[in-house]
Amino acid sequence: MNQSNTLYGLAGRALTTGQFAEAADLYEQAVAGFEAEHGPDSDATLQALLEWGLALYNLQRYDEAEIHQRRALQARVRSIGADHGDTLNTRVRLAESIGAQGRWQEAEALARETVELGEARGWPLHESVISGRLAVAWIRRRQERWEEATELARTVVDQFHTVRDDDHPFAVAARHLLVECLLHTGDLAGAEKQAAHVRQIRTTKLGPDHPYTIIISCDLARVLTTAGRPAEARALAAQVLPTAMRVLGDDNAHTRRLRELAAA
Repeated sequence: MNQSNTLYGLAGRALTTGQFAEAADLYEQAVAGFEAEHGPDSDATLQALLEWGLALYNLQRYDEAEIHQRRALQARVRSIGADHGDTLNTRVRLAESIGAQGRWQEAEALARETVELGEARGWPLHESVISGRLAVAWIRRRQERWEEATELARTVVDQFHTVRDDDHPFAVAARHLLVECLLHTGDLAGAEKQAAHVRQIRTTKLGPDHPYTIIISCDLARVLTTAGRPAEARALAAQVLPTAMRVLGDDNAHTRRLRELAAA
């Protein structure tokens, strides 16, 4: 295995374990190596670009993520076509990065294009097509259109269950979105049930120190507080806070929220 492949493998492991800054640095090196070895439009280069964008997205460096994901999308459209499965997946990821910057119409257009292209190929339950629907649900959540977001999130959860296991990352992400929606629509019992389920899956699959596990723990504490159970919320927040401080840092929004919940 050459150095670029080694770097790419290390980057993927760092991304999976939630070490996003390390992953971004490794992907940058892997992309440079793949470009030199295989060219700028090779599949290896484009996949590394896409995943580099995912690492940057998780660091909230959305504009940088967009640059890499847009480049990957444009090259894949040229080389394998607009409706290839890899192209569909790349388009969804780009939609997420654009939506995170508040460009709702552009993001939704890309997500819906993904769904339409996949359905036209007879792939209504293709992973990227369902992810396109999830991207639209996230956009609705960010627009605070809670009823629409809730309906879409429920649909995505149901659809993922027909093609993937309950602990598939996208299915879990849809459930996490549903937690936020149910909290804001007043279904506190439903929000708690979903949050506890997501936390259990992420603790088992990713470990208690993973950023995603910390975030859902924070959200579960929020649900408990809103439900009038502050003692339980304080205990959970106090349990998770040291890990959040170590993994996310003192200034992270979720660390600050956990500190507030633990002191409430």
